[in-house]
Amino acid sequence: MSRKIKSRLPGGFQDFDTRKCLIKEKVIGIIELVFRSFGFNPIETPLVEFYEALVGRDDTSKNLFQLRTKGIGAEETLGLRFDHTVPFARFLALNPYNKKKQIGISLPWKRSTVGPVFRADKPQQGKYRQFFQFDIDIAGTRLMLADAEIVAVMYCTLKALLKDEEFKIKINNRKTLNGLAEMLGFESKSEKAMQIMRSLDKVEKIGWSGVKEELALKPIDDFDPSPGLDEKSLEIVYQFITISGNNTDKIKKAREVFKGNNLALQGIEELEQILAYADNLGVPVENLVIDFSVARGLGYYTGPVFETEIPRAKRFGSVFSGGRFDDLMQRFSNVSLPAVGASIGVDRLLAVMDYLKLTIETKNTVSEVMILRLGENLDSKYLEILNWIRETGFNVELSFFGDTTWGAQFNYALSRLPGLKYLVIMGGNEIEKGTVQIKNLANKKQEEIAYKEIKKYFLTLKTEKL
Repeated sequence: MSRKIKSRLPGGFQDFDTRKCLIKEKVIGIIELVFRSFGFNPIETPLVEFYEALVGRDDTSKNLFQLRTKGIGAEETLGLRFDHTVPFARFLALNPYNKKKQIGISLPWKRSTVGPVFRADKPQQGKYRQFFQFDIDIAGTRLMLADAEIVAVMYCTLKALLKDEEFKIKINNRKTLNGLAEMLGFESKSEKAMQIMRSLDKVEKIGWSGVKEELALKPIDDFDPSPGLDEKSLEIVYQFITISGNNTDKIKKAREVFKGNNLALQGIEELEQILAYADNLGVPVENLVIDFSVARGLGYYTGPVFETEIPRAKRFGSVFSGGRFDDLMQRFSNVSLPAVGASIGVDRLLAVMDYLKLTIETKNTVSEVMILRLGENLDSKYLEILNWIRETGFNVELSFFGDTTWGAQFNYALSRLPGLKYLVIMGGNEIEKGTVQIKNLANKKQEEIAYKEIKKYFLTLKTEKL
């Protein structure tokens, strides 16, 4: 006898039963409707990319799932994608626009994509190793109009999904953070500058005292990224991090803090533009907040950055985030290609909605009609009915439950609620009369119709449904 394998699920991965699949499908459908209403075009890329493309120049290999296949060289090694952005950059590099042939991607261009991504992280609540991500990106423009539109899409998507639940879109600009690093005497891309931003990103968790302690740490050697800020530098950081008030107040105070620093002032001006355009796009001021502590993707983003906060579900982190990344294609080409985008973590969003008890209509089946099987000698009739109803556009199934007694068949049908809408009942009595019984499971009404009128009956129902 062969050894039995223990049935278990790897950590950070999920099974989805029919009910959960249908909820997920509905949520993705809502997101897709919003994305397409803004003109984002769908594309699809493979789950795998060349490993070297995924790693690039960043230290991301620790979070990658590597696929090892016998008989291929190191340069052919594959990895599971960890986001949709690297595949997007590769897709654009492979599809430059040819004006003469009118093929390829004509820029600027807006795309959307949805599918699973994989990260070898430690699983946490709402954080998985395989999860669905739905992305939007606008490539080929530096206009802040594009950044504002991403913010508007974020707002409209969360509003459609969360209804009256409070949420905020927090925005910042990496240029202001890079300007702060310059004021403190560090190059904006240096490891010490990155460490400062990592510390600032923790201000909500550990408070100013904790951040100050980290920033004041003296490096123990040349390789230690500890900033070792003195009191004067810490005061500059404190002035920056305690900027408060409404968005207008924050813009004004930030201009004072960064007076004379052109990089930071450019970032502040871009934020001001985004706020103005977002207002034109109907994003309420209470949902869009400047937060100068937001850093995001330290080696990745180059301009405005966005992340969401749902106050009643803060433990889950941001479900929808992104920003501007103007170095999109550098790992594939010398061509400079500005881009801005955002990603919504569908599985994390589902966890948040479940935690907040935000109801989504659920079903246990995709079938709308079930034909009860009340006699083996009637199978040819049942199959004929099945085809007639399917031709009208309804999802229909014939019960395969073994016990053909009325009670057993009816209870089996009830196990498919919610979802089923109608039962088709035909036993010996109906055969004699040339009729069938149609039971409406919503209003509990049952009517008898002629056998040959079945297709017409369901066509009428379909018309009423439309």
